[in-house]
Amino acid sequence: MPLAPLPSSVRQRALDWYGDRGRTWVDALPATVSGLAEAWDLHPAGAPFTGGTTAYVLPLDRADGSPAVLKLDLQDAENRSEPTALRAYDGDGAVRLLEYDPDSGAMLLESARPGTALLAHQFPGLSEHDAARERFAIACDLFRRLWRTPVPAVGYPAIPRAADLLKGWAEYFDEAAGRSPDIVEELALGVRLCGALADTDEVGIANRDNHLSNVVSSVREPWLLIDPKPVLAERAFDGGYFLFKQQLHGPVRGTELLHAVADGLGADLERVRAWATLQAVAHIADAGSAAEREAGSGVLRAIQRA
Repeated sequence: MPLAPLPSSVRQRALDWYGDRGRTWVDALPATVSGLAEAWDLHPAGAPFTGGTTAYVLPLDRADGSPAVLKLDLQDAENRSEPTALRAYDGDGAVRLLEYDPDSGAMLLESARPGTALLAHQFPGLSEHDAARERFAIACDLFRRLWRTPVPAVGYPAIPRAADLLKGWAEYFDEAAGRSPDIVEELALGVRLCGALADTDEVGIANRDNHLSNVVSSVREPWLLIDPKPVLAERAFDGGYFLFKQQLHGPVRGTELLHAVADGLGADLERVRAWATLQAVAHIADAGSAAEREAGSGVLRAIQRA
């Protein structure tokens, strides 16, 4: 099968972020895609999607004419266990995993059509504020459904545990404090939260990348999750990045946002606040500019006051 070219933005990120490993992935992609297309009897159906970070995502048709999507990630700790989560969801609230190749990590996925992101979905007659509330309700209801006990998955990558993420964050914040004296208080707060959040026995498949562009419209179900980055964690974990992202970009913020997310997830409000605070601290620690750091600090203050 002739290879549709890798989008230049994806190629550049692969090279910039991963160096030699990224180049190896880019160079191997044509042979990998051709081999999978032959093995799974796939046929071209359009140009690659351009919205991914370091993934080649291509629409294809199966032998019976049904649409599908081939996805090859440049694998890392965050995305490696995506097929494990999709297998566990089994199409319930998420795109179905149709085929999986453990050697390359490639997935053949159900094509969600029309595939409009929830972030872009219009709600005629609603104000911007009320439309945002409606989007939160849809997204949180979906995240709440998807949280579930993990099932044995022989041959699939293990899902990372939140306990290990917390340990890594605590070590990172401690190290960052030595070179960033202006944010020592924020980093110390992050270390304390890493200890406090480790005290749960509730463990299910949660997601570290919940946002409104990863929920898309579908005919089979009104809304489906795509691109999960699973973590074995408590329910409140699902609210951490989601709340942080919404607080950063609005239009609903503060106390109203915190209650909407916690209630929508059926999770403890204070633990949702703590996970979101931890995300804000991580954002501040990783900030590449003063403006980015200040934005993170504003989110942190708002979450604490909510």
